[in-house]
Amino acid sequence: MAAQPKTIWDRLEDIPREILYGLLLITIILPMIYPIGFPVPISAEVQRWYNTIDALPAGSVVMIDFGYSGGGEPELAPMAVAVYHHLFKKGDIKVVTMSTSIEGPLLWEKAMLELNPAQYGKQYGVDYIHIGYIANVEAAMAAVGKSISATTTTDYKGTPLSQYSIMEGVDNAADFALLICYTTGGDQSEGWVRQWYTTYQTPYLSCVLAMMVPTMLPYQKAGQIVSVTSGAQAGQMELLVEVPGRGIKSADVITMTHLLCIAFVVVGNIAYFGKKFSGGKK
Repeated sequence: MAAQPKTIWDRLEDIPREILYGLLLITIILPMIYPIGFPVPISAEVQRWYNTIDALPAGSVVMIDFGYSGGGEPELAPMAVAVYHHLFKKGDIKVVTMSTSIEGPLLWEKAMLELNPAQYGKQYGVDYIHIGYIANVEAAMAAVGKSISATTTTDYKGTPLSQYSIMEGVDNAADFALLICYTTGGDQSEGWVRQWYTTYQTPYLSCVLAMMVPTMLPYQKAGQIVSVTSGAQAGQMELLVEVPGRGIKSADVITMTHLLCIAFVVVGNIAYFGKKFSGGKK
């Protein structure tokens, strides 16, 4: 007996997995090459980040901890780069960076290549600097808060800090208007609360992995952190500073893949009910 020809509902139910995975691959690759720019709602936390930086008066000095490892770079680096854009766009803001992660200086160099501070007329050692990896996490935070010059005498390249004009009059936590930390570790994100906010009341912005946000929100609610964000929200910051980057591309990928999954569900339901009401088997 000849097999009955497949109906359109059968074909919709039996779409080869190669086609499904192929479509998924396309929706991932295309937005990375050609960003679409889907609307991205700005969360209250990211808006608070932006407003805090935007309110910094001219001449302010900001401390940044590049405290993440290579595994966290894809999520945290886009946010870090977007915030540097904001700081450098503001004009007369000095940025001192350190790392509580041993990989921090290398990842910071990568971020600077992506950022290109020269486009804002910023010079290393004059407008921004990296004072290197400082070991022992909270001990390092406490030491730098008391005295940078007593903690380290060189930058990450080994050049004496005394040779850089940015370090003139900058030596302890009291000299900084804001603290920012990007990290993949709870020791860093929580350590800065204990060592700088509790001791010096330094306003603190924390950017962590998305899975770490729930553990950090109590500090925000207690007023010890101005705002907690995840690196996954980088696209929002890029929109606010008007510098599209990896964050917006990632947001496009997430949106496209979710839309594709919804389309798969819709097609599956159409096939199921079409087959049911046309008299075919369920």
